[in-house]
Amino acid sequence: MTQRTRTAVAAAGTLVLSLVALAVFVLPFAFPTPPPIITRFQATQVFSPDGDGRRDVARVSVRVREPSEVLVEVRRDDTTVRTLIDERRAPPGWIRVGWDGRDAEGRVVRDGAYALKLRARAGDKQFNTTRRIVVDTITPTISDLTVQSLGLAPPSERDGDEECRVTVVPGDAGALVIEVLPPDDDAPIRRVGPRPARADDPVTWSWNGIDRGNPVTPGLYRVRALLTDAAGNRRERTETCWAGHLAGTVAARGAAGRRLGVRLRTPAGTPVDPSTPVELTLRRRLGTPGTDPAPVSYT
Repeated sequence: MTQRTRTAVAAAGTLVLSLVALAVFVLPFAFPTPPPIITRFQATQVFSPDGDGRRDVARVSVRVREPSEVLVEVRRDDTTVRTLIDERRAPPGWIRVGWDGRDAEGRVVRDGAYALKLRARAGDKQFNTTRRIVVDTITPTISDLTVQSLGLAPPSERDGDEECRVTVVPGDAGALVIEVLPPDDDAPIRRVGPRPARADDPVTWSWNGIDRGNPVTPGLYRVRALLTDAAGNRRERTETCWAGHLAGTVAARGAAGRRLGVRLRTPAGTPVDPSTPVELTLRRRLGTPGTDPAPVSYT
């Protein structure tokens, strides 16, 4: 083969490669991929159909681009549990349905993972996809709730103006809320959260006994911990705490049963100056802080 022939062959090869590269680039534009007949498919990821009013129903939404046959089934282990959508000619737009966690016979399904199977057809075009959905009706646990009444503790155990020190140990992950409630009302006067909580990771919080800028009336207050998981299941535990704002030490005066003295100090442990005017009100605590939410009587 002469030099001229080799040059001609090389030039021809280069031309062929260029044409192939051009075809690869141009063909997708010459024959574009048709848009899908389903442009959106979304569903609740986890819910709890236990009838408590929190996340009892899973929401399923499908957006159709053109008139299509649309079928959405709940499946588990290749078995159809429930048919949620069965449209022979669904118009363009949204199709929205709810699943209450029941099968075709009206029975609540078992906890676990299920598949939402979507199949759609419009002429020769098809669209198939699956979403995972979890049924979870198990209530999360609170391993421990400890409430310490710092107004009744020695000054060495207190820090500043703390009245109640709370420690919550979640047994499961979830969103944690801590509330302080008065003895005779369920409306919280202090609320913290929701905040993320991890299993077995203690959460601590202190309350200074203030409600809307003012010290609360001395008494036994309820401290409630609420742990809610992703499915909406909730666990509640309640303990009590004494809020008094001023700690006193009982001092016997004279014969037992005849006189009673009180040495006053601030919550930080500093003795109150003897010349300080003091108005003394005695309250009898019926409940036991940390255990018994009984009300407080006054004498």
